[in-house]
Amino acid sequence: MHPMLNIAIRAVRKGGNVIIQNYDTYKFIIEDLEKNKTFIKNIMYKTNRIISEIIHRSYPNHIILKKNENIFIKKNEKNTIWVINELDGKNNFIKCFPYFCISIAVIVKNRTEISVIYDPIKNDLFTAVKGQGSQLNGYRTRCSKVNTLDQTTIAVNLPNKIQNDILSSFKIYQKLILSGISFRCTGSTVLDLAYVAAGKIDCLFDFDLEPNNFIAGKLQVRESGCLISDFTGGHQYEDCHSGNITSSPKLIRLITEKIRKYYLK
Repeated sequence: MHPMLNIAIRAVRKGGNVIIQNYDTYKFIIEDLEKNKTFIKNIMYKTNRIISEIIHRSYPNHIILKKNENIFIKKNEKNTIWVINELDGKNNFIKCFPYFCISIAVIVKNRTEISVIYDPIKNDLFTAVKGQGSQLNGYRTRCSKVNTLDQTTIAVNLPNKIQNDILSSFKIYQKLILSGISFRCTGSTVLDLAYVAAGKIDCLFDFDLEPNNFIAGKLQVRESGCLISDFTGGHQYEDCHSGNITSSPKLIRLITEKIRKYYLK
């Protein structure tokens, strides 16, 4: 096993212990939003600290990206960067809805070499090493092989703010639903990406791309045979504010044929 992958696995499992210890042990009061925010903030701080300590113990000279810090500022050929997302799916955690995860990505010489996504509720460990494929609990994973839109399952990450083209989005949903597609809005994009890589979900629509959160999942899906595309079928998704599609090449082609006209100017 790659030595940095071994450390990343150890770190996410330790972080997962903190998450589990605090899951369902606090009576969230819906009206008291400040208490909820403080509680979550403390859990995330403790989880991040434990993960960071494990990483720095083995790699004291590596950079651990701070929360909301721009990854592109830190990138250069000399730095090895660890990107930690200590809790993706905070609202699910608050509601005791068991769909959230911890993720770690390791960037070496400007390339994401290692990805670990851990679901502490199900004890599911998704891993990927660049050029060596992706795995779920030690078993090789591949993306879905569906070749038709009928009965396809798509996870969707909706934008936080209403966009000007909201009517176009409704038309797209209508067209895809009539094609037999079933949508899921789960609340954890990182775990959705892991599920796409494992073939549990056929596709992900991400309308609210956050680069730091996308790093770990991006390696997982690519190593499982997926492609990442913008909504016109192109590959400029990182510069596309309207979002991206992650799925098998065949399914991306089928979907973009249906919706391309809504995004082409």
